[in-house]
Amino acid sequence: MVSEEKKETPSGNKEQLEQTTGNNYACCYQCGKCTAGCPAGSFMDNPPCRLMRLVQMGRIEEALKSESLWYCLGCQTCTARCPQNMEVCGTIDALRSMALEKGILSPNRARKLVEAFHHAFLNTVRKNGRLQELALVNSYKLRTGTFFQDIDAGIKMMLQGKINPLSMVLGGERVKGQGQIDKIFELAEKKGHQEATAKRRPGKIEIKPRAEVKIDPAKVIGYYPGCSLSGTAKEFDISTRKMCQLLGLKLEELEDWNCCGASSAHATNHKLSLLLPARNQVLADRQGLDYVLTPCASCLNRQVMARNALQGSPELRGEIKGVMGDEPTCHADFINLMQLLFGLDGEYIKSKVVKPFKDLKVACYYGCLLVRPGNVLGFDDPENPTKMEKLMEMLGAQPMDWALKVECCGAGLTMAKPEVIEELTHKIMRNAASSGAQAIVVVCPLCHSNMDMRQAAMRKRFGDLPAMPVYYVSELVAIACGADPVEVAVGKHFVPALELVSK
Repeated sequence: MVSEEKKETPSGNKEQLEQTTGNNYACCYQCGKCTAGCPAGSFMDNPPCRLMRLVQMGRIEEALKSESLWYCLGCQTCTARCPQNMEVCGTIDALRSMALEKGILSPNRARKLVEAFHHAFLNTVRKNGRLQELALVNSYKLRTGTFFQDIDAGIKMMLQGKINPLSMVLGGERVKGQGQIDKIFELAEKKGHQEATAKRRPGKIEIKPRAEVKIDPAKVIGYYPGCSLSGTAKEFDISTRKMCQLLGLKLEELEDWNCCGASSAHATNHKLSLLLPARNQVLADRQGLDYVLTPCASCLNRQVMARNALQGSPELRGEIKGVMGDEPTCHADFINLMQLLFGLDGEYIKSKVVKPFKDLKVACYYGCLLVRPGNVLGFDDPENPTKMEKLMEMLGAQPMDWALKVECCGAGLTMAKPEVIEELTHKIMRNAASSGAQAIVVVCPLCHSNMDMRQAAMRKRFGDLPAMPVYYVSELVAIACGADPVEVAVGKHFVPALELVSK
């Protein structure tokens, strides 16, 4: 038994990190590949390879005080490209969680802003079971004093019906199983809750394709919209439902689903990031679903990671059984839009296209979490995915060849560090524009928000790019299959997007 005194020593902290991540830190030979690929590396005092070195040397307290923990985007680029199969991103997540637990403060304002966002996010999830976006914004602004940040965007979204001010009074949508949500948070907050992770072996990860998805149009497909699609990403929900209707697919929403915790749960509490989506897995299994469509890339990532953990952990399955009464069978498979569409016969999709796009040049943007980690998601090449390009060709559009299709746009730092988002999106969109693209196609609400809502500020700051529409994949598929662009809410975008697809 390790004494309480030893737990506070550098060696004890290092052992805790090794148990949490599965890393043998002696295997890191400081090649720098993690830092070279890190989108936020230039903002960090200790970029990923230096943090790994600090842990390696047992200088844990120094690592815990690092500003870098609060600039990490959670994009998993560092882990995906590590030649030694080290869990670099997981190390940063574990250090951040440890710093919060120990109350170790960084003097940098970034920590205060990011921590305030995570607290506001998880507090509304704990209260409602789902993220209430307006409650999140109000709580965050009260904590940080950033009352006028994004006020113009907020007013516009209210006028568009994306944000309902009455939800603050009425409470918005809440899960019926609130007692289960309470138990999940209680379990996640217990001391010593971290289950030991399997040891990671040095060497290149062999990426094996996931089992092929086969969609039968006659069968019901589950639908997990996630929190954003009922609010700020309402057009994603509208277009996804319309797309499925035009393709002859029947969706059945997951009953009493809850927020999966992306991205605040995995950034602060590993167990919570597994238990929240695990509840959805149990619900999907109860409904007897084979597949559950999950449009949001971040939601999908958390659901797939949780399902993978459940399959390999009797302890985790036992914990969620104690909450739900049923042990998850993990029969229901959560899939993204690309898997859904490619699960249909290619000729079937082509037969549904009645208004093919002509001369529409698009940059297909996958973002980071749709394809990472490759050994778990495994539906496309994590460095050079091509399925979205093939889909665009089926619709008659012309996908462009460009370099930053899997670069992170900044993800959940959009409220806490908007200036970072502007720099990252500018880099991505400049690369897309230089390829000749007229528009960008995305599959994630966060990606869309960062590139659409923040585009005006980004273009004003840098002044070297024209306005570029940003479309959801579902919007383009629905339009090509006969939907009116207005019908699928393309007019709700911040950057005018109707004209380009109405020609």
